[in-house]
Amino acid sequence: MKKIYIVLTLVLLFITSSCSKTPTSSDPLPDPEPSVKEPITSAPARYEDVPEGISPLTGLPYDGDGRGIMVQLENTPEARPHSGITQADLIYEMEVESKITRLTSFFLSEYPEKVGPVRSARRQHMYLWKEWDYLYAFYGGSELDPGQNIYTLISELNITQPALNGHKNSTPFTRAKDRKAPHNAYINLNDTIKNKYNYNPVQRSICFDKMAEITGDVANEITFSYNSSNNIKYIYNNDTSEYERFINGEPMMDKENNEQLSVKNIVIQHADHYKVDETVYTNIDLVGSGKSQYFTEGTMRTGTWKREGVNSLTRYYDENGEEIAFKPGMSYIQIVRNDTSIEFK
Repeated sequence: MKKIYIVLTLVLLFITSSCSKTPTSSDPLPDPEPSVKEPITSAPARYEDVPEGISPLTGLPYDGDGRGIMVQLENTPEARPHSGITQADLIYEMEVESKITRLTSFFLSEYPEKVGPVRSARRQHMYLWKEWDYLYAFYGGSELDPGQNIYTLISELNITQPALNGHKNSTPFTRAKDRKAPHNAYINLNDTIKNKYNYNPVQRSICFDKMAEITGDVANEITFSYNSSNNIKYIYNNDTSEYERFINGEPMMDKENNEQLSVKNIVIQHADHYKVDETVYTNIDLVGSGKSQYFTEGTMRTGTWKREGVNSLTRYYDENGEEIAFKPGMSYIQIVRNDTSIEFK
């Protein structure tokens, strides 16, 4: 009996020590507790107030370093389809001459390897550049005096942001062989951001708020025109909650990925336009105020825009004079004449 007791005691001691032993380096480690990710902020971005983790150009979550790039694009029939345009975060369209428009496209979330065709800048682009503290890529510009010389304006407006001018710096620009000059200049933004951008911009935004209440008139289809070769239509897609863009009845496509351009917000900004005597140039007052229309999620709202001075930001207001908020996403700002008819249904 005594022998059996001793054997049982030894067995129990062995089992106990095996269950409670300290793990060694050869022992498998227990699975770690699943980590809980901190939620990405959804705080609104509002003009000078851009929260960390939010893109100033879209109001969407963003973890980059804020180095945005403005690229001046041509917009004649010879320039279409554009390259890289569906990867832009924000686009301004405005007249430059004889009712022809150009597109100032902003890139921050992505830097495509081929963007273009890149064309020259005009007086009104200098005022836009002054407003956004980003590197600006263009291919030359007006040198007409008085008043139209962009290089004089850069000095007068005290623009200190860096520039990439294709007339003065051949890299990172290239000429495509499938189009004729001057409709074939392109820029590699991936190369630009790696090798040509040693600058930390001051961030600014429009006004994006995920929780914004969008109420107004139904606007599932929007049409207006700059000229006979630039008739614009937007059609709202309920599945994506975005507006798909068309030019002259055809989808506005990206040559590089064969995708149609679609946008979350459309801003129609009416402004004074002037023909420059004895030239084809058009000047636009981007400092001042005027009426505006806003299209988001199949809804039209009305209001006004205001920019108090050259050093001020353009702000957008509703019909009651309160700052208006847009839903986070890509935006297209259409600068149009005061008498441009905007139809929607």
